[in-house]
Amino acid sequence: MTELTYEHPLNEKLRTYLRLEHLLEQLLQLNTLANQWQQQAFFNGLFDLIEVLDRNDVRPDLIKDTERCETALVAWAKHPSVSDDKLKPVLQQAVKLQSDLLRSGKFVGNLKEDKFLAPLRQRFSIPGGTCFFDVPQLHYWFNLPLQERQLMATSWCAELNLLQQALSFVLGFSREKGQFTELVAQNGFYQSNTEQHELLRIRYPLEAGVYPTVSGNKYRYAIRFMQLSDDSGRSNSAEDVGFKLACC
Repeated sequence: MTELTYEHPLNEKLRTYLRLEHLLEQLLQLNTLANQWQQQAFFNGLFDLIEVLDRNDVRPDLIKDTERCETALVAWAKHPSVSDDKLKPVLQQAVKLQSDLLRSGKFVGNLKEDKFLAPLRQRFSIPGGTCFFDVPQLHYWFNLPLQERQLMATSWCAELNLLQQALSFVLGFSREKGQFTELVAQNGFYQSNTEQHELLRIRYPLEAGVYPTVSGNKYRYAIRFMQLSDDSGRSNSAEDVGFKLACC
């Protein structure tokens, strides 16, 4: 049986975190720059990430969240059943990330001011604006030696290393807090209170032929399992659906 894991944020902060994580993973997969279309997709992902960071100053939230992680880890360290050997490096990582974030400036400051990226970013926001007659500098860049292009791409991505490390730590910590529980959605529907959780993680079997949609907030949520439909695009499942849920 193939299980899928679907994640749904319950507040805007987690929504932004997951968007950034998704875009950073795209850049990681595309920075080999294997062909022209992969290169174009790399710039699309990079500029989308800059746009999200420009609209959302996530640095203060990450500082607060790493501090919360540190506080929780210190509390866990007092528990006799917790291994110091496993906890100590995680606690050190939380302290270092918090210190690095406090010393850092805005994540995209240098990328926004890059003389090559700035004019390209304006053209990428226009549908069809990346034709080579509009951006001859991009045509030239695409034909530079691969090693030279990869070095430039690596330097741009390096500007985002601290962001990637902090997001990975905070989201990983959040995901680990939730334990999966087996539940049943009667007629494809399930609802409950959240106790101010921030993230829902839903595991469900691919073979069930359904997918989850979630509505709600940090106090209450509802999960409805849907089927793909040729007529309306989707329809409610009329059968009970077994799934696993972790509230984080």
